[in-house]
Amino acid sequence: MRTEPEQHATSGNVTVSRVQHGPSQARVTSISGPRGRDFVLVAGIGVASDYYVRLALDLNQVGTVHAIDLPGFGGVPHGKQTPGIEGFADLVEAAITQLELDDPVLVGHSMGSQVVTEVAARRPDLSTIVLIGPVVNSAESSIARQAWRLAQCAGREPFAITVHVLISYVLCGPWWFFKVLPKMMHYPIEERLPHVRAHTLILRGQHDATSPRSWARHLCDITPHARAWEIPSAAHSVMYAHAGAVAALTVEHMQHPEAAHDDPRDRQIDQRTNPDERRSLVRFLSRLRGGATTLRGMVTGDDALVARGSRRSLAGYDGPHDSPDVDAVPLDAAEAAEDESTSEAARTTD
Repeated sequence: MRTEPEQHATSGNVTVSRVQHGPSQARVTSISGPRGRDFVLVAGIGVASDYYVRLALDLNQVGTVHAIDLPGFGGVPHGKQTPGIEGFADLVEAAITQLELDDPVLVGHSMGSQVVTEVAARRPDLSTIVLIGPVVNSAESSIARQAWRLAQCAGREPFAITVHVLISYVLCGPWWFFKVLPKMMHYPIEERLPHVRAHTLILRGQHDATSPRSWARHLCDITPHARAWEIPSAAHSVMYAHAGAVAALTVEHMQHPEAAHDDPRDRQIDQRTNPDERRSLVRFLSRLRGGATTLRGMVTGDDALVARGSRRSLAGYDGPHDSPDVDAVPLDAAEAAEDESTSEAARTTD
């Protein structure tokens, strides 16, 4: 594997670097944290990686976080060739090599879960991965059906993440988006997961129509070392709306990969937050200013601006667990609760 290190741009504890593999390039935004395991975050199709900002802030309490913008996403040049999931995985591997990461925790959302799966299937040395809202449900593998499922999720997503995704899609451009889309639709995640030896955590939101419960259960069953959890009241972008729960489950999974599904350490996810701070105008303006600076850096290709904007965005949150209280549940428990609810409704009808 050939990698070509690029210049670094820094701002406080945020560093932005570039990684090259063949004709393709990616941008890596790194947030330095305590000495320990590193986290590598891979975003979904068309989306800039800064939608991981809340999750990154939480995980940063444990270790250094690296968020990757793949070719054509987040203002990264798309190049002349369209990488498939395998090509995106090449870039993630190149980033791991260039940053000299030792067994990082790989976290992928949506299409990013496919990229993480591909990397883990190739590398038995990786011990821990997290797949959030993994796609594509093979029972509904048409573009039209997936577009409808995504639309069903949209009404349950936070306004901020909806705006972020729309801006990201504009930045990506429809031409590149629809060149990558078939690669995502045809990636054989069901064929690759049985080859993954890493301890795998599968997470979904209760209302994630693109990654339904039956699909998450199936993926869990075919993966050698996997467990699956569901977060109530969440949709596809669960890692933004409920960052604290996702971070707590990720860290728990990293620290206790062999824990049983009913391990009591998993049951209560503490996400207390200060409402006054969350409504702080100063912090809101910091987030707004940071997002605008990051966007300007992405549009102009100025990594120093991306680093500065990322630092400002992080400063705009009041600390870890800046999301509503929620109790995550194992997928088994969620299924049992739904079955019981259905049975109760049937008895009432009778």
